Amino acid sequence: MRSIFLRAFFFCAAVFLASAFSATAEESGGDDARPSRRTEFFVTGGPNLMVSTGGNSSAPSPIMYSLGFGAEFPAYESVLLQGRASFFSNYYLWDGDDARPAEIENRTATALSLLLGFDAGRSWVFGENRLSVCGGLGFLLRAAFLAGGVSSDDEGGSGTTAGDDVSSINSWFYSGLRFLYPECSVKYLRALPGGASGMQFGAEARFLFPLGAIISGDFPDSMIFSLAAVFQF
Repeated sequence: MRSIFLRAFFFCAAVFLASAFSATAEESGGDDARPSRRTEFFVTGGPNLMVSTGGNSSAPSPIMYSLGFGAEFPAYESVLLQGRASFFSNYYLWDGDDARPAEIENRTATALSLLLGFDAGRSWVFGENRLSVCGGLGFLLRAAFLAGGVSSDDEGGSGTTAGDDVSSINSWFYSGLRFLYPECSVKYLRALPGGASGMQFGAEARFLFPLGAIISGDFPDSMIFSLAAVFQF
């Protein structure tokens, strides 16, 4: 399974590099390289799946529902730049070494997550349809708090207190580059009737690769797959 995820990672890296080289080539095209579209905004909503390989101490790979928004900036011809943010939450526990996604009955902390993404890519227009492929870098910013119904003096997951475990979870989030997520995405949009207004609706798939887990050898643990509906205007 790990080899499958690694192939997906290298494929996404190739998509990002191809987009970057394409942007450079079109920028050098002189008078023919002009922005072809206006800046557009979008909102997204849908499930995120976070891969968990923590064994018996961890919950099965959790599904988290997220909401997000962003902006897409035209560069040259069909080249685009994109900035975005999405929000979601889930439960965690501390197993003595690592923070692990937790089922509700074993929770210690609730983590609020802000996922920022900065991408570059290409888009292709086919009549009323548009297909975009992007690659870039995501920053997963997380803050853990004691979950509802859990006291700071309750027993934690490794003989410590729940309050101590929350502190350990927050430290773990930002150690070992666990907050960095190289990513790639594929988005399909179709113009709504009366397309002169520029409104489009479609779907997007995103793959986010945890740099910390890749470096530590724990990949694909903490990989995120997102599938969302998109409204763009």
